[in-house]
Amino acid sequence: MNLPFEVSYSEKPSKQSKGMKRLAVIVKPEKLDSMISSLRELGLEATIYDVRGAGKEKQRVASGRGSGTSDLGYTTRKVVATVVKSDDVDPVVEKMKTALAGDKAVVMISQVDDLVML
Repeated sequence: MNLPFEVSYSEKPSKQSKGMKRLAVIVKPEKLDSMISSLRELGLEATIYDVRGAGKEKQRVASGRGSGTSDLGYTTRKVVATVVKSDDVDPVVEKMKTALAGDKAVVMISQVDDLVML
């Protein structure tokens, strides 16, 4: 595993980027700091997206003065995305797993066709 590494961009499609994978993990907002710090330990950078989903969990909102709580139809989550070499996917996913400390999350792994500098 050769981490940290610098992703090299080209002006034309290159063969080097064919061996790259994009990892995107959906986490609860309170787990974001531990996820980012675990990626930084590996020398990786990440992009963070705010997302809302309509899954099994419902977000509860409490209103004031005894009017009760209401259920929203969506939950708020964060998506942390990074790009790694194909050989480094398993160690990075394991590091993400330890950062979650028992919470469940979804990691989406997709092939990167190319990285081109515009």
